[in-house]
Amino acid sequence: MLRVSGRKNPTWLLPAILAAAVLAAYIPAARTITAIRLLAVIRRVASADINKLPSVQEAKIVRYMGLSEEEAMLYRPSGAEPKSGVVLIAGVSELGCYHPRLVSLSRALAQSGFLVLTPDIRMLREFKIYPPPFDEISFWLHEVPKLEGARRLRHVGLAGISFSGTLALLAAAQPRNWNLVAYVLGIGCFDDLNRCSRFWFGAGPVTVGPGYYPTRYYARWVMMLAAVDMLPSPDDREFLETALRNLLLQKQVSSPRAGVTGEGLRWYHLATMPEDQADPELATRIGSQIAARLYPHLGTDQLAHELRCPIFLAHGAYDDLILPEESRALHQKINEVPSYLLISPFLTHTHPWEKPLRWTTRTAAVFDLFLFFYHLAGAI
Repeated sequence: MLRVSGRKNPTWLLPAILAAAVLAAYIPAARTITAIRLLAVIRRVASADINKLPSVQEAKIVRYMGLSEEEAMLYRPSGAEPKSGVVLIAGVSELGCYHPRLVSLSRALAQSGFLVLTPDIRMLREFKIYPPPFDEISFWLHEVPKLEGARRLRHVGLAGISFSGTLALLAAAQPRNWNLVAYVLGIGCFDDLNRCSRFWFGAGPVTVGPGYYPTRYYARWVMMLAAVDMLPSPDDREFLETALRNLLLQKQVSSPRAGVTGEGLRWYHLATMPEDQADPELATRIGSQIAARLYPHLGTDQLAHELRCPIFLAHGAYDDLILPEESRALHQKINEVPSYLLISPFLTHTHPWEKPLRWTTRTAAVFDLFLFFYHLAGAI
């Protein structure tokens, strides 16, 4: 889950409001107000405020997609019918749409006047990435107009975090969704999984102490879990599936038991080796297996010709799971619809950026954040 850097009282909020006040004299007031509201949303999420709000109604929604029972959480302002809504897709996490940060974000958006729907895409909560859940995303997009409180909706956006950010872009590019999506907001997206995979499996300098793993190993474990059926031995598959899930859940991992073959041990070593080591041959085999299954469904080269709405890409300057170059590459490809890119030092991928920023860096970052929200306000 991507988090926004900040303390209980973020020091950048006051400069943001002052900058907005100055700009308000020169730009349309409605968009300025919406941008300020979005800044306030980010402040609340940054402060880790996850309490329920009396001004927000929350409800679990159950619908049937064919024979499959699907669930989602709906957030909307009490006593009001929003004019703008968003379908917000969680990343690959065991908590999914129930992640505290996502719940906090949803509540804060609803408090600011938005209808927010967060689907519970179970495969992502089980660390599964294949097949891509485009049907589930499209299903919930089509359900939004039928929801309680959606009668006055004028615009519905689609937002996704991390892996789901790219899923949101690809779902919006499907013709069945062209008339439903007013904009896409992707946070920490990837462009090329092959390029990402080389980073996730490659050797690098040691950045963590003994007993800890670098953030990029999270993606390594997800990829390995998706390819574990390559192992011919049932004992290897059973052991590795358990070990990889425990690593993803930050649980204790048992040592390999009797019956695990040499190949199974090699996989285990790849999953747990120090970050300055690598196994290029095994990593290439795993990458090729994932490429054959997943990459054809997640290619982004045609996005420029298939998207029909404005695109907003936000990425942490210090993201150590999906590098910001991924969003830059997406931004360069999307040139037939309006596309806006924010690379912010306030953002990482999995934890707040705790190191202090210089005053000039912080001021420039606040201005960039406000401009990004100002453009986004024009779409919502």
